[in-house]
Amino acid sequence: MKNDSPSTSDQAKLSVRDVASVIFSHKLLIVATFLAVALGSGVMAFLTPNEYESRMKVLVKNTRSDVPITPERTTGSGGTSSVSEVSENQINSEIELLTSEDLLKQVVTECGLFKTDNSILVRLGLKEATHSQAAQVEEAARRLAKDLLITPVKKANIIDVKYSSSSPEMAVAVLRKLQDLYLEKHLKLHRPPGTYDFFKTKADEYEGELQAAEKERSNFQQTANVISLTQQKEQTVLKLAEAKSRLMETKAYLREVGDRIAKVEQQLQSLQPRIVTQSRTLPNQYSAERMNTLIVELQNRRTQLLTKFRPDDRLVKEVDQQIKTTRAALERATSETATEQSTGLNPLRQTLETELARGRVDLAGAEGRHEMLLGQVGQYEALLSRLEGSTAAYEDLNRKVKQTEDSYQLYKQKEEQARITDELDENKITNVSVAEAPAQPQLPARPNRLLNLVLGMVLGLLLSGGSVFVVELMRDTVTTPRELEALTGKRVLVSVPKDGRRPRAAVTAEEAREVSQPTLSQPKVSEPQFEWVPD
Repeated sequence: MKNDSPSTSDQAKLSVRDVASVIFSHKLLIVATFLAVALGSGVMAFLTPNEYESRMKVLVKNTRSDVPITPERTTGSGGTSSVSEVSENQINSEIELLTSEDLLKQVVTECGLFKTDNSILVRLGLKEATHSQAAQVEEAARRLAKDLLITPVKKANIIDVKYSSSSPEMAVAVLRKLQDLYLEKHLKLHRPPGTYDFFKTKADEYEGELQAAEKERSNFQQTANVISLTQQKEQTVLKLAEAKSRLMETKAYLREVGDRIAKVEQQLQSLQPRIVTQSRTLPNQYSAERMNTLIVELQNRRTQLLTKFRPDDRLVKEVDQQIKTTRAALERATSETATEQSTGLNPLRQTLETELARGRVDLAGAEGRHEMLLGQVGQYEALLSRLEGSTAAYEDLNRKVKQTEDSYQLYKQKEEQARITDELDENKITNVSVAEAPAQPQLPARPNRLLNLVLGMVLGLLLSGGSVFVVELMRDTVTTPRELEALTGKRVLVSVPKDGRRPRAAVTAEEAREVSQPTLSQPKVSEPQFEWVPD
């Protein structure tokens, strides 16, 4: 060997021949490892039983609201509410409900999953076999919880449920049973049983109380002669005010009529009942005519008497005396005149008397109206006082009827909502629905034998390379001049073959380090020792 060390680039180079020499030196190990892994993978691939996977998808939504069992009135009609987004908590709650232990135990019991053969650990005696059915069901429920693959779909309100079994009928049967039991349990948890009966009982109870309260109020109305207290009081107050107003008007009218009658009577005292309507002066024409006629008759008689008697005869003198007296009476009647007067009723007095009579009639009517209004005011005041006295009891009865009616209407509404909810439950209309029902698979989902074979070959190659690497890493001998140069930092000048075969220089790692590390007192390079090793 030379004392000069090889360059760094020469040390770093790894030739294909070196790799090939390592591979050929360990070809038995590589082939054995590759065949063992590949054959084992193939055997496992062909011996693994087929697994059939069934799946279903559950849609979570907020299209239906539950009936709250509270004494408060709920908004909305028919128990409907506005649709809101489904939260992550709701999705997680439904997933936990799907994986609940009691639900899985029921699925295991009804599907008979606990009736399986003992596992390999039990057969080998490493695990105690379960004899009771409860323990078998619990163990099968745990296996089912592991076999169920439940995942929420991202950016969707859907839960994906998968289950694999060696039997396609069992895979779909388990998921269908899980679906039915899950929907049933969802209904029970989101609405307690007996809600409709509870609300119906309370509604009937308050209906009876309402009828009793209304009957009590009706009896009170008949006893107190009250129909609508507020309206009656308002009408009574209005009538009382109107009656008092009319009473005041009547009193004022009475004073007015009394004053008018007094004034008319005072005026009547100064007026005569009759007055002269016409007066004329007339001569005594009748008397004069009578007297002239009498004088003519007397003269005619005197003339007759003169034919028989002498002028101094007694009869003639009597006639002359009568003529003289008649002429004196004629003169007196002609000198005297007669005054003719006509009288009539005083019209002013008649008007005043008519006014007086009308006033007395009005006064009598006003006095009668006054008495009537006084009676009405008294009646209205008594009625108002009676109504005021009945107000407290009547208001209590009304308040009781109103409260009972509100409670009855509230529970009647909740009873109807509960009835609708029961019908929705019977028709399986809930906030969760099966978007994709489980179907029986026709093709196995696992295993993928071709992929397993390919993966087994790849794994065999990797394990073969890894085993060679481990063997080379644990080797403490130098087999090639390049390794010796790398360990000592010296260049190998020659390698001597053994028995005419390919020479291989072999030194131990400790010897190579001793050669590459001289002492401080006397630097020298010890010669490496060579030995021939067979291929």
